[in-house]
Amino acid sequence: MVEIIRNLILGSITLGVIAGNSDSILKFYDETVAMSRQVATAGDMRTISLMLDYHYLKKGRLPVLKNYDKWLEKNFKENELKAVMTDHWGNPMIYTVSKDKKQYVLVSSGPDGVFDTEDDLRRTGP
Repeated sequence: MVEIIRNLILGSITLGVIAGNSDSILKFYDETVAMSRQVATAGDMRTISLMLDYHYLKKGRLPVLKNYDKWLEKNFKENELKAVMTDHWGNPMIYTVSKDKKQYVLVSSGPDGVFDTEDDLRRTGP
């Protein structure tokens, strides 16, 4: 019985500490989620970038824009195509390729969802 009362008291103290620091806990949670989205999107972009670089080394050119979706489907079979070209904020990533098919740019609009702002994530290659 003493053990149960002790656990109830410790639980009450813990809840009181959490309730008293709820703003700090929420801020920490929001910052952690934001950083996780940034890291996960950067990782996805790096993976796509590595596959584009490999394609370029193998074929001497990059996939053209009109065939890019098919290229993604072929190279990322385990994943849904939508998930591959969507960043972790739910926004589409943009792929562009130079006219000579020797350079590409892969861009995520970042947390604000607006392209050409400071928070955009960008990969170029090869």
